[in-house]
Amino acid sequence: MFILQTMLLKLRVIFGMMHIIHAILCRILPFIRKKPQKIPPITDSLFTFSATALARKIRQREITCYEIVDAYIQRIKKVNPILNAVVDTRFSDAIYEAKICDEQLANGKFNVETLEKEKPLYGVPLTVKECCAVKGCSHTGCSLGYKGVKASCDAVVIKILRNAGAIPVCVTNTPEMCGGFESSNLLYGRSYNPYDTRYTPGGSSGGEGALIGAGASVIGIGSDLAGSIRIPSLYNGIFGHKPTAGIVSNIGHFPYTEDKVFQRLLSIGPMARYAEDLGLLMKVLTSTGDRNLRLDVPVDLRQLKVYYRFNMDETFGTLRVVPEIKDCIQRAVTHFTQYDIRAEELPIEWPTELVEIMLTELLNVKDLPQLLVDANNPMLKKNSVIELMKSLFGLSQHTVQTTFFATMFEMRYPFTESDVSHYTKQGKAIRQKLLDLLGEDGIFIYPTFRRPAVFPELSIYETLNTVFCGIFNTFGFPAVHVPMGLNHKGLPIGVQVIAGPYQDRLCLAVAKEMETAFGGWIPPSISINE
Repeated sequence: MFILQTMLLKLRVIFGMMHIIHAILCRILPFIRKKPQKIPPITDSLFTFSATALARKIRQREITCYEIVDAYIQRIKKVNPILNAVVDTRFSDAIYEAKICDEQLANGKFNVETLEKEKPLYGVPLTVKECCAVKGCSHTGCSLGYKGVKASCDAVVIKILRNAGAIPVCVTNTPEMCGGFESSNLLYGRSYNPYDTRYTPGGSSGGEGALIGAGASVIGIGSDLAGSIRIPSLYNGIFGHKPTAGIVSNIGHFPYTEDKVFQRLLSIGPMARYAEDLGLLMKVLTSTGDRNLRLDVPVDLRQLKVYYRFNMDETFGTLRVVPEIKDCIQRAVTHFTQYDIRAEELPIEWPTELVEIMLTELLNVKDLPQLLVDANNPMLKKNSVIELMKSLFGLSQHTVQTTFFATMFEMRYPFTESDVSHYTKQGKAIRQKLLDLLGEDGIFIYPTFRRPAVFPELSIYETLNTVFCGIFNTFGFPAVHVPMGLNHKGLPIGVQVIAGPYQDRLCLAVAKEMETAFGGWIPPSISINE
């Protein structure tokens, strides 16, 4: 035990020291950052409709596919110079495909019932995180080592969505090799938060989150290894769902490995401005799977068991949850009293070693994708420690956050094999307790992150605090982020809702209920002409 505590302190001491720098920068950065640039307000009521509603209007011939796709393309062109969220487009192809959809409708190729059943996203524009292959679009991992690479075919999830009628419009920015929680790289640059461009949109689905939050996309696809859908959803004021492990195909994701632990940790899932679209997308994404999630079965909210926690037990090396996030949890819990539900604080001893449990599961990935690829010689094996040192002085082909994570993974620092075994066993025990508690009718309300959006320079200091999301990748549970308004600075706030494996429908039903109660997505700039 003494050895384990020593290993624990190695990690905590490093981040404890980093938090001293973090505290100083938090006080300095607000004064030296430029005044935020406002994104253009939304002036067309078309952007107030969900993808579900737009698909219905298309089927009923109330609006054309061309009108919708073109409107979203024009919106992207307006906001992207400010956000830098888009890395490659297929605007001409999307317009062409929209016109074909309209011609098919005019010629009577499909009736309303067929479209609703077989092509429920017919004519609806879709945006996609760059790491998910869209044929003909950039597929580089946003790494200089893969500059110019285009996807030769669609990822499995994109094929499924296209078959359902969706029209991909563009692909969006990520950290290099999805290795970070701030969407910045040396190939495409940094993305910015639509609510305040001084802040990061998060990562690794940060470009996707920013575009959707800005009202320039109605639905999108992200991926989540340790909060990479949910954290950007928090920062950008939208809904984002991490599905139960293994129910959505990861084939076509980059980086990719057949490693079973990696496959379990990584989940591709939907991001959207409106809660009902998560359900529609999940039905489509799981339509070819072999697991029935009963997504069409209504959820009786009165039969739910509701648990909550305001924070993780504060330990050296982690930062505390801010009051406004705790208030979100309290408001969510209080809301369920109208259903005669008495929410209960999680009756499980929540270990202080959650960070170690999460990190050791990542270290259980034996066949790790190569993160540091040389732009001049892709076959060259780079020394991660040297690249980390070089990146600190701007001398590397890689970002600090990617070299930092590559170093941790390759050195397995600060854990020994016995540490990994100990924390893996501890994680399995906690997971089983949660399984027994939640069952098929329980939800857990918990912070998505400890605070609203952060300055991009501070993201790496917040690394350990991603445990609020990452621990549920470790456990394989479904989790959805739910927006709950804006704070006094105009930044989005909200919580995540977790359920037991294969109970995704509980997450989605609660997200819809909380959207009705708390307003859901709020446009960054409101000026809608009815």
